Amino acid sequence: MVLRLFIPPGEGQHHVVPKRPDPLGANATLQYAVVSSTAAAAGYATFAARYQRRVTPKRTASGAALFIRSSGRLGLWAIGVAAAANAYYHESFTTIVVSQAVENPAPPKLYEKTEQYTVEDGALAGAAAGIVAFLPTLFMRRPTVSWWTRMMGMTNIGACAGVISSHAYFQYTGERQKAMEELDRQRRRRMLEFHHIFWDKMLMQNFDPLIQGYIRHNGVFRAYNLPAEVYDAPERFGILSAPAAEHSSAATDPAAPENAAYYIPAPDWTQHLQALDAASVQSEINDCVRKRHALLREADFVAHHLSQKQYAFVHSAHPDNAEKQVRIRELQLLAIAYNRIRASADEADRRIFAGEHWLRQKAALESQAPREAWLARHPAVSDTEGHDPSLIIAELAKLEEQFKNEVNVFESRVRSRAQEDVEKREKWIKDLEDARTMLRAVDSISWELEEQGSRREVERKVEANMAKKGEPGKGEGLAAAEEAPPSERGGGRRRRKWRIRLRH
Repeated sequence: MVLRLFIPPGEGQHHVVPKRPDPLGANATLQYAVVSSTAAAAGYATFAARYQRRVTPKRTASGAALFIRSSGRLGLWAIGVAAAANAYYHESFTTIVVSQAVENPAPPKLYEKTEQYTVEDGALAGAAAGIVAFLPTLFMRRPTVSWWTRMMGMTNIGACAGVISSHAYFQYTGERQKAMEELDRQRRRRMLEFHHIFWDKMLMQNFDPLIQGYIRHNGVFRAYNLPAEVYDAPERFGILSAPAAEHSSAATDPAAPENAAYYIPAPDWTQHLQALDAASVQSEINDCVRKRHALLREADFVAHHLSQKQYAFVHSAHPDNAEKQVRIRELQLLAIAYNRIRASADEADRRIFAGEHWLRQKAALESQAPREAWLARHPAVSDTEGHDPSLIIAELAKLEEQFKNEVNVFESRVRSRAQEDVEKREKWIKDLEDARTMLRAVDSISWELEEQGSRREVERKVEANMAKKGEPGKGEGLAAAEEAPPSERGGGRRRRKWRIRLRH
C-alpha cells in the first residue's frame, strides 16, 4: 500500500501546514477519531456489561456484542465530527494563511503514495482485517447486533488495532522517535506563525471569531512552545528581544522597528540590581553548573574518541581513496563537535560568572557593604594595578574605529536632502547623538586604561635602572617614577576630545 491519507490543502507550503514525517501519516485526525471512539466503546462496553440490567433491561447481549455495537456507532459519529472539524479548520484558517504566502496553494488530496510505510497503512490493513472478520457473521442466526453496526464496529476496531500496532512497530524500529522529534520541531516552528498572525491585524480580519480565539490562544498563551532558537536568536524570526544586561551597549538589533534607535539602550545598573530576582538567577546558575559539568564530560569523551580515530587513521592503510576521504571527514566532524561543545561550556561558564556577579552586587547593595564587596574576583590577575591591559585597549580601538565610521554615516544622513532621509531626520539626529556618546565613552575608557599601562611601563623602566645601579630605597624609586618625563610614560598620549558639530 504505502499510502498517506487525507492530505490537507497547502501541505508543506507554509509553516502552519507542515508536512508530517511519513511514519506518522499525513493527517492525525483519522487516527484520533478511530482510537478515541474505540477506547470510548471499550469503556462503555465494560460499564454496560457490569450494569447490564440498568443499561439494557429488556434484552441481553454479550460483552463482545456490546463492544462491537458501541464501536460502530461511536466510530461513525467520531469520524463524521472529525471530518467536519477538519474541513472547517482548513477552510477557515489554513487555506487563508497559505494563500497569503503562496499564489496557488496545493489542493487537498484523498491519498498519496509515499516511499515508506506509514501508520495509515496499518490502519487500512487493520480495517481490511476487520471487514474480513465481519463476513462470517453474515451467516449468524438471530444476531443481537445489526449487520451494518457489526461491519462498522469490527472495521473500526481493526483500524484501531492497526494504528496502535503500527505505532508500536515504528517505536521498535526507532523510526517513530525520529519522526516525533521532527514533529515536535515542526510544531514549535508552527507556534511561531501564530505569533506573527496574531499581530497582523489585517490578516486577523479574515477569520471568524472562533478562529481568532484559536489564534490568540496559541500565539499569546502558548509562547512556551516556541522553538528554542527564538530565545537564542530572536532576530532571525522577526521578534524583538529584550536587551540583556551583560550585552554591549554598542549592540544593535537588526529586527528592531523602522523608527527604533540604532543602539540598544543601556540599562541603569542600580535599577537592574534592585529589580533582580535572586531566586530566579540562582536557579539559572544551578542549571548552568549542571550543564557545564555535562558538557565538559562530553567534551573529554569526544576528545578521547577523536584521538582513537586519529591513531587508527595514521596507523592504517587506505587503498580506497573514497573510504579515506570518509575517514578524514569523520576526524573533521568530531573536531567540529568538540569545538562546539567546549564553546557551549564556555558560554555556560560566562553565564555562571554573570549570575554570581549580579547576586554578589545585589547583596552588597542591600547591605550597604564597602567597595571590596562589589569587586569581581580575579584569581588569574594577582596585581590588578600592575596589569598591562593591552588586549582590552586593542578591542576598544576597534570599537572606536567603528563608532567613528557610524558618526560619519549619521552626519551624512542628517545633511542628506533625499526624501527618505528628510523624513527620518529626527531619528538620524538621535542616532548621531548616541554615536557621539559612544565615542566619548570609549575614549574615556581607553584613556584610563592607557594611563594605567603608561604608569606600569614607567615602573618597569625604574626597576630596570635600579637593577643596573643597585637597589635604592623605596622612596627614591617612587620619586624617580613621579619625576619621569612624559616621554618615558608611554609616549604621553594626549586625551582626545571629539567635537563633532551637527550641520543642518
